[in-house]
Amino acid sequence: MDKQHNESPSILGAEIVQGDLADAGSLEPAMRGVSAIFSAQYADSCDPSVELRNAANMVKAAQKAGIEQVVHTSVAGSNLFPRWNKYKALTGYYEQKYQIEEFVRSGGFRYWTILHPCLFMESFEEESAKVMAPELRDGVLFGVLKPDTQIKWTCGDNTAQFARAAFENPEEFNRSDIDVAGDELSMSQAAQTLSRVLGKSVVYEAVSHKEAVRRGLLEGTVCGQEWMEAVTPSFGFDINKTRQYGVPLTNLETWAATHREKIFIR
Repeated sequence: MDKQHNESPSILGAEIVQGDLADAGSLEPAMRGVSAIFSAQYADSCDPSVELRNAANMVKAAQKAGIEQVVHTSVAGSNLFPRWNKYKALTGYYEQKYQIEEFVRSGGFRYWTILHPCLFMESFEEESAKVMAPELRDGVLFGVLKPDTQIKWTCGDNTAQFARAAFENPEEFNRSDIDVAGDELSMSQAAQTLSRVLGKSVVYEAVSHKEAVRRGLLEGTVCGQEWMEAVTPSFGFDINKTRQYGVPLTNLETWAATHREKIFIR
């Protein structure tokens, strides 16, 4: 949230204000004096309704507070139709993301921007890799994607750069759905990039759905990879359109070089 006043202690110029997205009443004082907000909703695997409900609370509170601008981060592919309906849970995931986007688009805000990040490079960091790349510690990436299928990659910094650009130039980015990616590489190319940057051997193995789950990938992750394989081009957008905005973007090689201490390979 962008505060116009500074009555509470600040950290690096940011005023800390407590609020709970699940408690609509707590959002009103938190948004007092605010001109723009960045929305990043969290999902609850135990209760899928949480994300949708919290987003609705945020939009209603923002409307009541007279917020002028909302920059919301969603997910790549949520605005693609018709839905790829092979897996009900995956379809529901994208439908819910899109419904939240519609809350923002139809919220009556003077400015709105929706960001659609794709596959995160942070999946290779040690903590995330335990789930997203469980054999990376042994120098192995695996999944159901074909070795040469081109997929889009992004990182948290790329989303932050677009959010900053939108806040600094609201007119330029107004009423825009922006697909965020800093690189386009196949899984084999991603493995080669990690090998080159980290100085350790990393290979990619294409396996069956059943084998991927057996070796430690979550069922949802495997289904998501099948979705990426089925959508052409990767995530349904052209990375050159992302680059045309002129926003500084980080590719996988640069990201790996600056995050090498967070990537564990024996």
